[in-house]
Formats: sequence, C-alpha cells, structure tokens
Amino acid sequence: MRLTYLDILEQCFRDKFRGYNKDEVDTFLHLVADDFKEMAEEIKQLNKKLEQKDRVIKQLQEEGPTLAPEMIKEKAMRIINVAREHADQHRKKTEEELSTLKNDILKMKREKKNLIEAMKSTALEHLAQFKNKQ
Repeated sequence: MRLTYLDILEQCFRDKFRGYNKDEVDTFLHLVADDFKEMAEEIKQLNKKLEQKDRVIKQLQEEGPTLAPEMIKEKAMRIINVAREHADQHRKKTEEELSTLKNDILKMKREKKNLIEAMKSTALEHLAQFKNKQ
C-alpha cells in the first residue's frame, strides 16, 4: 500500500482510557515505515541510474567532437553511394528504353518503306491496267 501525505495527515486513532490504541498506532506506523523504506530504496535505484546516465553523457561529450565529423563523413558517403546507385539504375533503365525506342523507330521506317513500295507497286499495277483498258 502506497501512502500519501494526506493519508498520514488524516489518520485518526481512537481514544482509549489512557490515550490512543497502541496496536492501531503501531500498525499505522509500520505501514508508514514500510512505505518510506520502499521510497528510499527507489530513490537509491533512481540515483544510481542517473549517475550511470551522467557518466555516459560525460563520455559522449568528451568523445563527441572527435567522432562527430567522422560519423558525419561516413553517413554522407553512404548517402552519396546510395544516390549513385539510384542514378546508375535510372541511367541503365533510360538506356534500355532508348534502345527499345530506337529499335521501334527502325521497325517503323522499314514498315514505311515497305508500305511506300507496296503503294508504288499497286499504283503501277493500276496504271498498267488502266493503260491496257484504253
């Protein structure tokens, strides 16, 4: 049971013929003592954690200036390398698309040439048939 200061302030003991009931007072005081003992132990543990964290902070502050530029350079290099990889992938993809488009253009030029030849041949055939009919 965790007591608050109000619990302690509002605690009432019944009067007996010669004062308070000794058992009630003892029981309450034991509760208060146990609660305060727990709090003292908790404060000790928290202080230990705080000291550990202070040591880590101090160590990081001492090492910080020498490590920070190296860490920044390393991270920058990683970012640059990732950017290069993305650029290379994009360039390869673009080159593949360009190659495909060039092939498509060549196919269309061949088809155009074939169509023109087919049209000429058809036109010549029609012209020859027209001359024969006259």
